[in-house]
Amino acid sequence: MTLTVALALFAAAFAAGGLNAVAGGGTLITFPALVAAGVPPIVANATSSVSQWPGYVASSLTFRRELAGQRAMAGMSAASLLGGLAGGWLVTVVSPRLFDVLIPWLILLATAMFAFSATLTRWMSQHAANVGRSTGALLLGQFVVSVYGGFFGGGMGIMMLALYSLFALDTLTRMNALKTWLSVLISGVAVLTFIVAGLVDWPAALVMLAGTICGGVAGARLARRLPAQWLKRVVVALGSVLTAAFFWKVYG
Repeated sequence: MTLTVALALFAAAFAAGGLNAVAGGGTLITFPALVAAGVPPIVANATSSVSQWPGYVASSLTFRRELAGQRAMAGMSAASLLGGLAGGWLVTVVSPRLFDVLIPWLILLATAMFAFSATLTRWMSQHAANVGRSTGALLLGQFVVSVYGGFFGGGMGIMMLALYSLFALDTLTRMNALKTWLSVLISGVAVLTFIVAGLVDWPAALVMLAGTICGGVAGARLARRLPAQWLKRVVVALGSVLTAAFFWKVYG
Protein backbone atom coordinates (compact mmCIF):
# COMPACT_ATOMS: atom_id res chain seq x y z
CA MET A 1 0.00 0.00 0.00
CA THR A 2 1.41 3.37 -1.01
CA LEU A 3 1.35 6.41 1.27
CA THR A 4 -1.12 8.12 -1.06
CA VAL A 5 -3.55 5.20 -0.89
CA ALA A 6 -3.16 4.98 2.89
CA LEU A 7 -3.92 8.69 3.28
CA ALA A 8 -6.94 8.40 0.98
CA LEU A 9 -8.31 5.44 2.98
CA PHE A 10 -7.71 7.26 6.25
CA ALA A 11 -9.57 10.31 4.93
CA ALA A 12 -12.49 8.18 3.74
CA ALA A 13 -12.65 6.38 7.07
CA PHE A 14 -12.47 9.68 8.95
CA ALA A 15 -15.45 10.96 6.98
CA ALA A 16 -17.31 7.67 7.54
CA GLY A 17 -16.66 7.80 11.29
CA GLY A 18 -17.94 11.35 11.43
CA LEU A 19 -21.10 10.47 9.50
CA ASN A 20 -21.77 7.42 11.64
CA ALA A 21 -21.55 9.56 14.78
CA VAL A 22 -24.14 12.01 13.47
CA ALA A 23 -26.41 10.44 10.87
CA GLY A 24 -25.07 7.02 9.83
CA GLY A 25 -24.11 5.95 6.33
CA GLY A 26 -20.42 5.24 6.79
CA THR A 27 -20.58 2.06 4.69
CA LEU A 28 -21.40 4.19 1.65
CA ILE A 29 -17.95 5.79 2.04
CA THR A 30 -15.66 3.03 3.32
CA PHE A 31 -16.74 0.30 0.90
CA PRO A 32 -16.41 2.32 -2.35
CA ALA A 33 -13.12 3.81 -1.12
CA LEU A 34 -11.65 0.34 -0.67
CA VAL A 35 -12.90 -0.79 -4.09
CA ALA A 36 -11.40 2.35 -5.66
CA ALA A 37 -8.11 1.51 -3.94
CA GLY A 38 -8.03 -1.80 -5.80
CA VAL A 39 -9.32 -4.08 -3.04
CA PRO A 40 -11.54 -6.89 -4.42
CA PRO A 41 -15.22 -6.18 -3.59
CA ILE A 42 -15.73 -9.16 -1.26
CA VAL A 43 -12.55 -8.31 0.66
CA ALA A 44 -13.55 -4.63 0.64
CA ASN A 45 -16.89 -5.54 2.19
CA ALA A 46 -15.22 -7.55 4.96
CA THR A 47 -12.56 -4.90 5.59
CA SER A 48 -15.17 -2.15 5.71
CA SER A 49 -17.08 -4.10 8.37
CA VAL A 50 -13.93 -4.50 10.48
CA SER A 51 -13.16 -0.79 10.28
CA GLN A 52 -16.63 0.24 11.47
CA TRP A 53 -17.25 -2.28 14.25
CA PRO A 54 -15.52 -0.25 17.03
CA GLY A 55 -17.90 2.60 16.26
CA TYR A 56 -20.88 0.38 17.02
CA VAL A 57 -19.27 -0.65 20.32
CA ALA A 58 -18.59 2.95 21.32
CA SER A 59 -22.17 3.96 20.50
CA SER A 60 -23.65 1.08 22.49
CA LEU A 61 -21.75 2.16 25.61
CA THR A 62 -23.66 5.45 25.64
CA PHE A 63 -26.98 3.56 25.84
CA ARG A 64 -26.25 1.33 28.84
CA ARG A 65 -29.00 2.89 30.96
CA GLU A 66 -31.62 2.60 28.19
CA LEU A 67 -30.79 -1.08 27.66
CA ALA A 68 -31.59 -1.99 31.25
CA GLY A 69 -34.79 -3.98 31.66
CA GLN A 70 -35.53 -4.59 27.97
CA ARG A 71 -37.44 -7.87 28.00
CA ALA A 72 -36.91 -8.57 24.31
CA MET A 73 -33.13 -8.26 24.46
CA ALA A 74 -32.22 -11.92 25.08
CA GLY A 75 -34.26 -13.35 22.21
CA MET A 76 -33.34 -10.49 19.88
CA SER A 77 -29.66 -10.95 20.71
CA ALA A 78 -29.85 -14.65 19.83
CA ALA A 79 -31.65 -13.90 16.54
CA SER A 80 -29.04 -11.23 15.74
CA LEU A 81 -26.10 -13.54 16.38
CA LEU A 82 -27.58 -16.29 14.23
CA GLY A 83 -28.53 -13.89 11.44
CA GLY A 84 -25.21 -12.06 11.49
CA LEU A 85 -23.37 -15.37 11.37
CA ALA A 86 -25.51 -16.52 8.42
CA GLY A 87 -24.93 -13.25 6.57
CA GLY A 88 -21.19 -13.36 7.19
CA TRP A 89 -21.06 -16.98 6.04
CA LEU A 90 -22.87 -16.08 2.82
CA VAL A 91 -20.13 -13.55 2.05
CA THR A 92 -17.52 -16.30 2.37
CA VAL A 93 -19.28 -18.62 -0.09
CA VAL A 94 -20.78 -16.24 -2.66
CA SER A 95 -18.97 -16.12 -6.00
CA PRO A 96 -17.06 -12.89 -6.75
CA ARG A 97 -19.06 -12.44 -9.95
CA LEU A 98 -22.41 -12.71 -8.16
CA PHE A 99 -21.25 -10.31 -5.45
CA ASP A 100 -20.21 -7.82 -8.13
CA VAL A 101 -23.69 -8.03 -9.64
CA LEU A 102 -25.30 -7.50 -6.22
CA ILE A 103 -23.19 -4.45 -5.27
CA PRO A 104 -25.23 -1.74 -7.07
CA TRP A 105 -28.48 -3.19 -5.73
CA LEU A 106 -27.10 -3.28 -2.17
CA ILE A 107 -25.94 0.34 -2.40
CA LEU A 108 -29.31 1.33 -3.91
CA LEU A 109 -31.13 -0.36 -1.01
CA ALA A 110 -28.91 1.32 1.58
CA THR A 111 -29.40 4.71 -0.08
CA ALA A 112 -33.17 4.23 -0.21
CA MET A 113 -33.19 3.35 3.49
CA PHE A 114 -31.52 6.65 4.32
CA ALA A 115 -33.66 8.66 1.91
CA PHE A 116 -36.96 7.35 3.23
CA SER A 117 -36.03 6.42 6.81
CA ALA A 118 -38.41 8.90 8.47
CA THR A 119 -41.30 8.00 6.17
CA LEU A 120 -40.72 4.27 6.63
CA THR A 121 -40.53 4.47 10.41
CA ARG A 122 -43.62 6.69 10.57
CA TRP A 123 -45.60 4.31 8.34
CA MET A 124 -44.55 1.34 10.45
CA SER A 125 -45.63 3.13 13.64
CA GLN A 126 -49.04 3.94 12.15
CA HIS A 127 -49.64 0.28 11.29
CA ALA A 128 -48.35 -1.16 14.55
CA ALA A 129 -51.86 -1.78 15.86
CA ASN A 130 -52.61 -4.10 12.93
CA VAL A 131 -49.60 -6.34 13.55
CA GLY A 132 -50.03 -7.42 17.12
CA ARG A 133 -47.24 -8.53 19.45
CA SER A 134 -46.16 -11.88 18.00
CA THR A 135 -42.75 -12.64 19.49
CA GLY A 136 -42.05 -15.22 16.80
CA ALA A 137 -42.71 -12.74 13.99
CA LEU A 138 -40.51 -10.13 15.68
CA LEU A 139 -37.63 -12.59 16.08
CA LEU A 140 -38.00 -13.75 12.48
CA GLY A 141 -37.90 -10.15 11.29
CA GLN A 142 -34.79 -9.50 13.38
CA PHE A 143 -33.13 -12.61 11.96
CA VAL A 144 -33.81 -11.52 8.37
CA VAL A 145 -32.46 -8.02 8.98
CA SER A 146 -29.42 -9.53 10.70
CA VAL A 147 -28.65 -11.73 7.71
CA TYR A 148 -28.61 -8.61 5.56
CA GLY A 149 -26.51 -6.80 8.17
CA GLY A 150 -23.93 -9.56 8.26
CA PHE A 151 -23.83 -9.70 4.46
CA PHE A 152 -23.53 -5.96 3.73
CA GLY A 153 -24.94 -3.76 6.47
CA GLY A 154 -25.69 -0.43 4.82
CA GLY A 155 -29.00 0.87 6.22
CA MET A 156 -29.24 -2.01 8.71
CA GLY A 157 -29.97 0.28 11.65
CA ILE A 158 -32.85 1.96 9.82
CA MET A 159 -34.35 -1.43 8.99
CA MET A 160 -34.22 -2.43 12.65
CA LEU A 161 -35.85 0.78 13.87
CA ALA A 162 -38.62 0.35 11.29
CA LEU A 163 -39.16 -3.23 12.44
CA TYR A 164 -39.37 -2.22 16.09
CA SER A 165 -41.78 0.61 15.24
CA LEU A 166 -44.03 -1.87 13.44
CA PHE A 167 -44.26 -3.93 16.63
CA ALA A 168 -44.47 -0.84 18.88
CA LEU A 169 -41.64 -2.37 20.86
CA ASP A 170 -40.76 0.54 23.17
CA THR A 171 -39.97 4.25 23.22
CA LEU A 172 -37.82 5.59 20.39
CA THR A 173 -34.83 6.13 22.67
CA ARG A 174 -34.95 2.59 24.03
CA MET A 175 -35.51 1.13 20.54
CA ASN A 176 -32.47 3.05 19.33
CA ALA A 177 -30.46 1.67 22.25
CA LEU A 178 -31.54 -1.89 21.39
CA LYS A 179 -30.72 -1.32 17.73
CA THR A 180 -27.23 -0.11 18.62
CA TRP A 181 -26.50 -3.09 20.87
CA LEU A 182 -27.77 -5.59 18.30
CA SER A 183 -25.63 -3.89 15.64
CA VAL A 184 -22.60 -4.71 17.80
CA LEU A 185 -23.58 -8.38 17.84
CA ILE A 186 -24.46 -8.62 14.13
CA SER A 187 -21.31 -6.88 12.94
CA GLY A 188 -19.14 -8.58 15.54
CA VAL A 189 -20.06 -12.14 14.58
CA ALA A 190 -19.81 -11.27 10.87
CA VAL A 191 -16.37 -9.73 11.42
CA LEU A 192 -15.20 -12.88 13.23
CA THR A 193 -16.43 -14.93 10.29
CA PHE A 194 -14.51 -12.73 7.84
CA ILE A 195 -11.33 -12.97 9.93
CA VAL A 196 -11.51 -16.78 10.14
CA ALA A 197 -12.11 -16.95 6.37
CA GLY A 198 -9.09 -14.73 5.70
CA LEU A 199 -11.12 -12.07 3.88
CA VAL A 200 -9.72 -9.01 5.69
CA ASP A 201 -7.10 -6.74 4.13
CA TRP A 202 -5.37 -5.95 7.42
CA PRO A 203 -3.13 -3.05 6.31
CA ALA A 204 -6.19 -1.27 4.91
CA ALA A 205 -8.31 -2.27 7.92
CA LEU A 206 -5.85 -0.84 10.44
CA VAL A 207 -5.55 2.44 8.54
CA MET A 208 -9.32 2.74 8.36
CA LEU A 209 -9.79 1.76 11.99
CA ALA A 210 -7.65 4.73 12.98
CA GLY A 211 -9.62 6.95 10.62
CA THR A 212 -13.06 5.89 11.84
CA ILE A 213 -12.08 6.35 15.49
CA CYS A 214 -10.73 9.85 14.84
CA GLY A 215 -13.72 10.70 12.68
CA GLY A 216 -16.13 9.40 15.29
CA VAL A 217 -14.63 11.66 17.95
CA ALA A 218 -14.75 14.66 15.61
CA GLY A 219 -18.27 13.80 14.47
CA ALA A 220 -19.55 13.60 18.03
CA ARG A 221 -18.33 17.16 18.59
CA LEU A 222 -19.71 18.44 15.30
CA ALA A 223 -23.08 16.83 15.99
CA ARG A 224 -23.95 19.76 18.23
CA ARG A 225 -23.37 22.22 15.39
CA LEU A 226 -24.43 20.46 12.19
CA PRO A 227 -28.06 19.44 11.59
CA ALA A 228 -28.41 15.69 11.12
CA GLN A 229 -30.97 16.22 8.34
CA TRP A 230 -28.41 18.13 6.27
CA LEU A 231 -25.87 15.34 6.67
CA LYS A 232 -28.47 12.73 5.72
CA ARG A 233 -29.01 14.60 2.47
CA VAL A 234 -25.28 14.44 1.83
CA VAL A 235 -25.36 10.67 2.42
CA VAL A 236 -28.32 10.23 0.06
CA ALA A 237 -26.64 12.33 -2.65
CA LEU A 238 -23.41 10.35 -2.27
CA GLY A 239 -25.28 7.06 -2.32
CA SER A 240 -27.16 8.08 -5.47
CA VAL A 241 -23.92 8.90 -7.29
CA LEU A 242 -22.32 5.64 -6.16
CA THR A 243 -25.40 3.63 -7.17
CA ALA A 244 -25.27 5.09 -10.66
CA ALA A 245 -21.52 4.51 -10.89
CA PHE A 246 -21.71 0.85 -9.82
CA PHE A 247 -24.70 0.15 -12.06
CA TRP A 248 -22.72 1.59 -14.97
CA LYS A 249 -19.66 -0.46 -14.02
CA VAL A 250 -21.58 -3.74 -13.77
CA TYR A 251 -24.27 -3.34 -16.43
CA GLY A 252 -22.96 -0.57 -18.66
